[in-house]
Parts: sequence; C-alpha cells; structure tokens
Amino acid sequence: MSILKKILIISSDIIGVNMAGPGARYWNFAKVLADHFKVVLFTPNECPLTLEGVEIEKISSSRIKTQLKDASSVIVQGTTLWFHPYIKKFNVPIIVDLYDPFIFENLELFESDKSMHRAALSIMMDQLYAGDYFICASEKQRDFYLGMLSAINRINTLEYALDKTMNGLIGVVPFGIPREEPVHTRRVLKGQVPGIGEQDKVLIWGGGIWDWLDPFTAVYGMKKLLETRQDVKLFFIGTQPPNPNLISMKHAKQLISLADFLGLTNKYVFFNSWAAYEDRQNYLLEADIGINLHYNHIETRFAFRTRMLDYIWCNLPVVTTEGDVLSQLLTEHSFGLSIEAENAEQFASAVNKILNNYQSYTRNSRMLLNELTWENCMTELIRFCENPRVSAGKNRVHKSKGLVKGKTHYYLLKGISYMKSGNYSDLFKKIKNKL
Repeated sequence: MSILKKILIISSDIIGVNMAGPGARYWNFAKVLADHFKVVLFTPNECPLTLEGVEIEKISSSRIKTQLKDASSVIVQGTTLWFHPYIKKFNVPIIVDLYDPFIFENLELFESDKSMHRAALSIMMDQLYAGDYFICASEKQRDFYLGMLSAINRINTLEYALDKTMNGLIGVVPFGIPREEPVHTRRVLKGQVPGIGEQDKVLIWGGGIWDWLDPFTAVYGMKKLLETRQDVKLFFIGTQPPNPNLISMKHAKQLISLADFLGLTNKYVFFNSWAAYEDRQNYLLEADIGINLHYNHIETRFAFRTRMLDYIWCNLPVVTTEGDVLSQLLTEHSFGLSIEAENAEQFASAVNKILNNYQSYTRNSRMLLNELTWENCMTELIRFCENPRVSAGKNRVHKSKGLVKGKTHYYLLKGISYMKSGNYSDLFKKIKNKL
C-alpha cells in the first residue's frame, strides 16, 4: 500500500461560515485534493468548519514547521511566504498561487502611494524568486507571469531542457464551480427583505464592494431603469468583508451615501452585511440577473472575477463590463451582455434586454458547468502534486534591486500609508493585532 503524499495549503484569508474569494478557493482546493492526497489546511482564524480527510489547523510558525518536515509540497499565496520566510529553507516544493494579481489591485487601493506599490511589488517578486511551481487563473494571466518569470531568468536553459512548454513551471488553475447542483434551502430575498416583493426582478451584486470595482454605475443605472419600470431592485450581497484585517474599502461607504442621496436606499437599492458561503446560493437562486461591473484599467485586464462562477452555477444571466476573461467567456456563450465601462445607460438597456428575453439567456449555462467544475479546473495542480519537484533553474534567478526587505520594513511602509490617508483607526487596529 503506497503512502499518500502530504500537501500543505496555507490560506492567507479567513475560512469559515463567512468567506471571501481567497478563503473559498483554498477551502475548495482542500476538498478536491483530499481525494488524492493527505491534506493539511492552515487558516489564519480558528476555523469552525470540518472537511472529511482534511486536517485543519490555525496558522502558527511552529505548527507549519512541524508539518513541513514530511510534506511533499506546500501551496502559498499573497503575503504568506513573506511573513513565513522559513518555508523557503525546507526542501519542500513551493507552489505559488498567483491567481490574484494584487499589484494591480493595490494601484487602485493605494492610488499614488509609491511606498505601498514598492511593498506589493517586493512581495510579488519574493514569490517569483522562491516558487518551484506557479498557478494562475487564466491563459492571459499565464502570459503575464511568463513575462515576469523571463525577466528574472526563472525561464532559463535548465527549465527549458526539462519542459519546452513551461507547463511544468506554471499552470492554469481557475476558480471553479461546485460539482453539486445548487439547492434552495430557505427564502432570503423576495418577500423577505422589506421593499423587495415576490414579483420583483432582483439584480444581485454577488460579492464584496472592492475599490477596484464599479458599483456606482449600477446605482446610477437603477435611476435610469426607474424611468420605465418600478419592479427592478438591486441587492448588494456583501458590504462588510469577513476578514477584519482587510483595509477598509472607500467604495462601500461612498456607494451607500450615493444611494441615500438619490433616494434609492431600501426602496430600490439594498445593502446586506455579508452572506454566509454555504448560504450564497439561496440569494443567487432568488435573483434574476448577476451584476459584475469594473473600471477600464489594467487590473480588469488580468482579473478573474470569482463571483461570475457563482452566477454560472446558479444559472443567473450576467450584465458585466467588458474587458476581462470571464466577461468575454460569458458573452461568447450568450449567457449575458457586456457594456462599456461607466455607462449607466447601457447598463439599464442591458438589464431590460435580458429581462425581456430571459429564457434565451438562462438556457446557455449548461455548456459551461462541466468545463468549470473545481475537479476539472484543478487538473494541472493535481498533476504537479503527484510528482512534485524543486525547480532546477531556481538558483539562476536574477534578483531586482531596490525592493523592500523583510516584513518589518513592510509594516513600516504600510503604517506610513495609513497615516498619509488619515486612516488612523485601521493603523491602530493593525498595530494592536501584531502586539
């Protein structure tokens, strides 16, 4: 009887009843990988959930070091490797998940703050230096990261001799869709939320109101829709992310103020704190159209909007801004309509068009479902975990100069950023959490 290889998954985001995208990704990674390997899932919080075949532990350096001693590979993302640099000292292949190109998100989040961009770039480069295998969410992302890897000589003669396609160095592992059909277990929207009637048509914003997204066009679009119909309601599923350590998003507060100013709040526009991960399908199955709007900037080009997968799962046609991979996929399959960025008139027109010809859009999700299940999406990751290796060409890396060194320097830059923005409450919260 062969001994199962042990995979460590270190989630940088909270995993629990309420989860955002990163937490949901690693929860599903653990679930699928447990069918093939022994899996240890580390979470930053005391996780109240259980998963068959998966050992779940709270992140601590001592426990990670203990588990690394007999691990076959370790999966990391975001700041994990930066805050736990000792992982690099173990002879364990490091799988770096690059699905979230956070250097572009931070350009929106911190705007002109050079120090925070430098910190984010430093964290990104640290991952590219140390990783033995990389995964990303789309072919477009893969091309982007192949360019970055080439620039630092991670793609070199040693790697090329092993695999001329570079599939052994970087693979595509998108977000996936649950294999199980969504089941409606309780009523949550129509006839339940004061102001939303049984016969109303509900547009749902199925995720957080992050600063790099454009919820404002949806609200202005609602004002346009009211000129011709009164039965459409807009519901934001999450205004308060479950991770208290995330930086406060300005857009959420500004959006509520806008809806108040236009007289739409609790009449035509509704705000929810956050929906539990295992409850999200109840909201989506009662809604009529999923909304995904963003600005026309570089973050959009390389983004992979995870809420769109839930829309497909629940057979929910989409109105989306053009420009990202999933928007292109859904419009190609006639499962929704794409609009120009920041165009409220096009938004209102697209909503009306879908509602007036609804069946022609909802019948097109079936062809996408099987292709995008978590099991199918994770094929390349499973293949590497079955035969993990330390990168032969990693010692030939060319390191950039002028980057941040060490997590203390990172915290200093982050504190400076908070002070510049006058965000003292978040600064003190971060300091308290680190004491």
